[in-house]
Amino acid sequence: MNPLLRDSAAHVFVADLAAPQLSPDDVHHLKKVLRLRDGESVTCSDGKGRWRVCSWLSDSVTLNGDIQTEPSPTTRLRVAVAPVKGDRTDFVVEKLVEIGVDDIAILAPLERSVVRWAHDKVAHVMDRYQRIATAAAMQSRRVFLPELTGPVSLASLGGGQVALAEPGGSAEWGQVATVVIGPEGGFSEKELAAAPATIDLGPNILRAETAAIVAAAQMVAHWRR
Repeated sequence: MNPLLRDSAAHVFVADLAAPQLSPDDVHHLKKVLRLRDGESVTCSDGKGRWRVCSWLSDSVTLNGDIQTEPSPTTRLRVAVAPVKGDRTDFVVEKLVEIGVDDIAILAPLERSVVRWAHDKVAHVMDRYQRIATAAAMQSRRVFLPELTGPVSLASLGGGQVALAEPGGSAEWGQVATVVIGPEGGFSEKELAAAPATIDLGPNILRAETAAIVAAAQMVAHWRR
C-alpha cells in the first residue's frame, strides 16, 4: 500500500477528484468522531482506482497532491453469501471488504435458507450492506469500491471459476475466483449436484460467517501475493 494512503488521518470517497466535496455524513465523521485538526492528511478516492491527497480544513478538504491511479485487478475476486441470522451478515460484508474481495453477492434464498426477507425489506437491507461496505473500504484505505449485488440466484453466478464451499471439495484455489457460501443448514443435495465445482475450507465445520472470511482470505492470499 502507498504510504500516503496508509498514513492518512482519514480516507473518503468523492464523486469528483478535481473538486472533492464531502458528504454531510463524512464531514460529521471527520470533524466529530475523528476530531481531525486543520492540516491533517485526508485521502480522497473516486472508488474506481483514482485517488489524491488532500488536507482537512474546517468542514472541507483542500487539494494537496496530484491524482494517482492504481491498476485494476487482473482477476476479480468474489464471495457469494447466503444471509445469516441477526447482524452476522453485516459483519461478513465488513470483513470481506477489509480482506480485499472485489465483489460481494448476496444470495437469494436457497433450499435450506433460514433468512428470507419480505419483498418490501430487500432494498432497505441492501442499502445497509452498501453503507457497511463503503465504511469498511474507507477504514481499510481501498481505492476501488467493492461491487455489492443482490439478491442473486445461485444459477446466475455462472460456471467459470465458481466453486461452492463444501467439506471434501476438490477444486484448487488457482481454479477459483468466486466462492459460494451456503446458509446455516448447508447446501442441498440438488444444489451440490448442479455445482460447477466445490472447494474445501479445512478440516473443521465452520459457521457460515467464518466460512466466508476463510474463503476470502484464501483467495486473496493466492491471487494477490
